[in-house]
Amino acid sequence: TAWSPSSKLGQPNKSWKTMRSPCIAMLFMNAASLRPSLRRPRLRGASSAAAATSEDLLAEAAALRREANAMEAAMEAELAPPPAPEPPAQSKPKTVAGVSPSEALEWTGSAFAGAIELVQEDGSKRRTPAEWSPWYGAGKSVVFQRELTLPLGVILEEGGGGSIVVAEVRPGGSGEQRDIRPGDVLRACSAISSTIVYGNAMFPLDGANTKWRRTLAPCDMQPFETVMEQITSNE
Repeated sequence: TAWSPSSKLGQPNKSWKTMRSPCIAMLFMNAASLRPSLRRPRLRGASSAAAATSEDLLAEAAALRREANAMEAAMEAELAPPPAPEPPAQSKPKTVAGVSPSEALEWTGSAFAGAIELVQEDGSKRRTPAEWSPWYGAGKSVVFQRELTLPLGVILEEGGGGSIVVAEVRPGGSGEQRDIRPGDVLRACSAISSTIVYGNAMFPLDGANTKWRRTLAPCDMQPFETVMEQITSNE
């Protein structure tokens, strides 16, 4: 039976704003100066010089545009929120009094895991892999396995959140001998299940039509009556 007892954002660079506005204004002024004026007649001799001036202005405008884009990208990167910190790893549960290391299931960092050994009716043993999440949160409980005999000498009751909790331990019972304590949570128990074996004609075989097997039955979020039926099936 398995039991479980912020960083500040950077301020915008004011000097960048003061610098960026003249750049944009200069860009528009330079672009406007490229428009032909209707009031000034063009001189044939000055056409090559005007073309060279236009190319210089366009190159200067493109350089200013690239500089402004780079400054804007740098400002966006500075104002971007910092990456979310990684969640801390859950701590390993502390040792609980009365539970030996050989009984406790291994803590994987997010759940208790282990192979539960169950004795079958023919005396053979069957190992069932299983895992349980902490019932009381990380580091506040452990899950351990103990074998009890019927009658258990334990009074069970429904707890909060769908748990089955030990309410009382009777003197002289199997629960007292195995150091089961009030407040322990029953996470799983062994249960007997049956399987009907059919012959070639799909009829039950005489004298060997039922096969019994002991399995691991969960108790979390199960109706109280279902858990009691699972426990008493071991008789």
